[in-house]
Amino acid sequence: MKTKICSIGEAMIEISNIKESLYNQSFAGDTLNFCNYLDKKKLNAFFLSAIGKSEINQSILEFIKSKKISTKHIKQINQFEVGLYLIKNKINGEKQFFYWRNESAAKQYFNSIDFLKLYKELKNFDYIYFSGITLSIIHISKLNNFIKLLRLLKNKKIKIVFDFNIRPSRWNKKNLNKFFDSVLKFVDICFLSGEDMNYWKNQNNIKSYEQIVRKYKIKHSIFRKNAEITYVFLNKIKHVFKNKLIKRVVDTSGAGDGFNAAYLSNFIVNNDPVLALKAGSSLGSKIVMKKGAIVDVK
Repeated sequence: MKTKICSIGEAMIEISNIKESLYNQSFAGDTLNFCNYLDKKKLNAFFLSAIGKSEINQSILEFIKSKKISTKHIKQINQFEVGLYLIKNKINGEKQFFYWRNESAAKQYFNSIDFLKLYKELKNFDYIYFSGITLSIIHISKLNNFIKLLRLLKNKKIKIVFDFNIRPSRWNKKNLNKFFDSVLKFVDICFLSGEDMNYWKNQNNIKSYEQIVRKYKIKHSIFRKNAEITYVFLNKIKHVFKNKLIKRVVDTSGAGDGFNAAYLSNFIVNNDPVLALKAGSSLGSKIVMKKGAIVDVK
């Protein structure tokens, strides 16, 4: 039987800047990107979110289905639309995001649901995946209920996977620290980038990262310090992987999500962090060569 993974977050309309005033419209969102890049031959992928009921929302639903992702846990809400974001890239391919999502269907859904009831939908999964962006659309007043959900899932022996994926415009430091301090106690596997560390801790050296791993007793963690080097800590053993640098990067959007998906897909099957790092690096290097977060990497 295939391993079942449910990714929790927000699907959005993506507008990417192709050149000058030329733009392309697609669909994306960090946790949806992750779902897209999971190896469907080895895993069953599910996406939990909410969208509207208008024509473009139906297009999103069909898009997700076309990627072999189950839409069983996607709710459709009247009078709300999906959020939208625009990507502009610098010459080196690094992205800059502009968001329109404050009244999105997903935000409405995550701030009105009973997280304890949501447990019934999630209790039969093997892995649950969410990110800092998922957390950023949940109001601070709902934090305790979300933590109760994580505790129930953890007690059920479900693996909790968390990608920090911090968007500074979505946080103030007080709320970020409160959320992360509560959430990390339940995390089995976490992904963190050097950018995340710089914003959260104002530094991204390996010693600071090791302190975080020890503090929260995270057994399995992946630290993408920069484009050159990635660390994995697994059961107190440190693995170091040097990535092959890509000379011409087109767009880094979705590359981290693809890395996470390829890493986890490989690790679940092979239980080898080095092989998983190679798989993650390989997929990430293909994604950065194309425009947009969800691209064809065959």
